[in-house]
Amino acid sequence: MNKRILAAVAIVIIIAAVFVAMWQLNVFSPAPSAEARNIKIGIVAGMQTVEGQDIWRAAQLAIDEINAAGGVRVDEWHTNVNFELVLVDTVDDAAGSTASPVTRAITEQGVDILIGGATTGGTLNGQIPAINNRVPFIITGASLNLVTRRGSLPSDNPLYIGDAEGMSYMFHYCTTISDYSTTVAHFLADSVKPTLDSTYSFDSARKLRLAILYRDDGYGRGVRDVTSSIIASDSLPIEVVANVSYGTTATTYQSQLISVKESKPDAVYVAGFTADTAEIIREGINDVGLKSLYIAVEICEDPQFYSLLRETGSFQILESKIATQWQGDTWYLEKVGKYVENYKAKFDGKIPGMLGADTYDAIYIAKNAIERAGTVNKEAVKNALETTDMPQSLLIMENERITFSTGTNYHEISPKTFIEQLIWIPDAGALKPYVVYPDSMPGISSFKQFDFALPTDYQPGSP
Repeated sequence: MNKRILAAVAIVIIIAAVFVAMWQLNVFSPAPSAEARNIKIGIVAGMQTVEGQDIWRAAQLAIDEINAAGGVRVDEWHTNVNFELVLVDTVDDAAGSTASPVTRAITEQGVDILIGGATTGGTLNGQIPAINNRVPFIITGASLNLVTRRGSLPSDNPLYIGDAEGMSYMFHYCTTISDYSTTVAHFLADSVKPTLDSTYSFDSARKLRLAILYRDDGYGRGVRDVTSSIIASDSLPIEVVANVSYGTTATTYQSQLISVKESKPDAVYVAGFTADTAEIIREGINDVGLKSLYIAVEICEDPQFYSLLRETGSFQILESKIATQWQGDTWYLEKVGKYVENYKAKFDGKIPGMLGADTYDAIYIAKNAIERAGTVNKEAVKNALETTDMPQSLLIMENERITFSTGTNYHEISPKTFIEQLIWIPDAGALKPYVVYPDSMPGISSFKQFDFALPTDYQPGSP
């Protein structure tokens, strides 16, 4: 009897083992659905711009990584499928260049989700077809927070969109003007002003004199307005002595720089893109003789910016959110180092820029949302994006997690930005960045690399 029982138990164990093995081999899993196909990711990038090319390359890198690792699980189809990159070329990403290619991507190419968008003006127009057609759009470049808040405008404003449901498909995986202008303004108050006071024996009651030189578009005007608002709301010891704009098609800036010089600033905050910001700094220092401290915005975190400035950029300032040219012995975030290494390996040694990093992360965010939704149904993916909760990736987050704020017309993240000072290294023949502000970041205790120093030929504003 005992032998019969043992034999029966052995048979049950064998049968159970066989069933487990068959389950692991997906023998009992439903066959892949006939509807299974590649998931089309529309990458919105102006390929005539260095920023757009960086977006496209970073998207290729992320998609290739995901596909090589097994693709994206779609439960509704009972299988894994690949991401397929659909380039939505917005040429120069200007306001008039974006709506048509985005519309074609939606209505003719059938994209499942959109990622990218560099300029504010281009995105404000380019997002309209996505809003109207209920296509999730993870915006990774335009920094004006209006791209997810258009319903909060007065109804008579030409940019107002009252379609709350359509706006709910917009997600902003990008630092906003408020994020980085807060960092810039507090850096000026915390680091630059004390240095000026001690170097030139200024009275502590003297306010730092700031000039803002900006592109005459939504992004530039946003920097102008938000910076003044932050200074006022945070009671910072800064006086804005000049607000000077330049046209978006301008190629020389001497008349504007002369106007800025006449205001006798201690620092010049430049709200421009890579090429125009570099030219402004070169003309200001070399041609106009405005020997000031120039602060560039994070979109200039691109190898082209460093190569355009060279020695002229030494001791000037770049606000950033990802240090793709980090000078430390070890990377401040291991994943950033791996991203830079893989990007360079894939694209013939090119160093990535800033907008590509946002896009790279956004593709992994899309993968996470689709897998949690179990479908590519656009409404379900949108709902899954709203509940995103992932470890931070290439960008440093306030709580070290990627989440989107909820509420009407929002969907923003909580990123941290920092300040780099650019130093010319003669032996290397190159301009290199070093973090000078703040001292630490969430999860990173020793972040600052050097103390801020004024440029060697610096001239302050009025006493």
